[in-house]
Amino acid sequence: MTFLLVFAVLVFCFGLVSARVERVATAPIAFTMIGVLAPVLLPDLIDPDFRLSHYLWVAEAGLVLLLFTDATRTDLVRLKAMRDLPARLLGPGMLMTIGLGAVVAWLVFPQLTVWESCALAAILSPTDAGLGQVIVQSPRVPERVRESLNVEAGLNDGLAVPFLLFFMAMLEAGGGGAAAEDSTVSRRFRRV
Repeated sequence: MTFLLVFAVLVFCFGLVSARVERVATAPIAFTMIGVLAPVLLPDLIDPDFRLSHYLWVAEAGLVLLLFTDATRTDLVRLKAMRDLPARLLGPGMLMTIGLGAVVAWLVFPQLTVWESCALAAILSPTDAGLGQVIVQSPRVPERVRESLNVEAGLNDGLAVPFLLFFMAMLEAGGGGAAAEDSTVSRRFRRV
């Protein structure tokens, strides 16, 4: 319970100073640094009764808040005027990213099957403008490009999920792969 209270206080405090902090670092970077430093500076913060699922819930809540705030910055009037660029980023651009990512994954990790390489590419293909938000909000970047990247970063996670599910289904239908062999080996070692 202490962890949730500290998380709520941190979100509130960050809201008070966010205008000044975001000149130097984005909210995801700031909270990542707080998360890394908190166990070192406040070791009593780690509650032994606090389950891992609770930490996961806090992380998911933070991700939802981050994605929601990104979505609220989208100007729908401008988006309608320039819908061709985000459509190209989300359509052919995402397909090419997944395709090239699968080829690179297969070359870098030759032990992976084709479907495992494709699944890895689908996981890694969505970009997140949250960490590069300083660049996306820079006035040096043309407004059309900024808005398009913001829209693409907000929607690509959801659009990559069907590809990932398809690749996982194909992997399951094919009897697994390197990951399945590794899990079988690890199960055998646990028995010993």
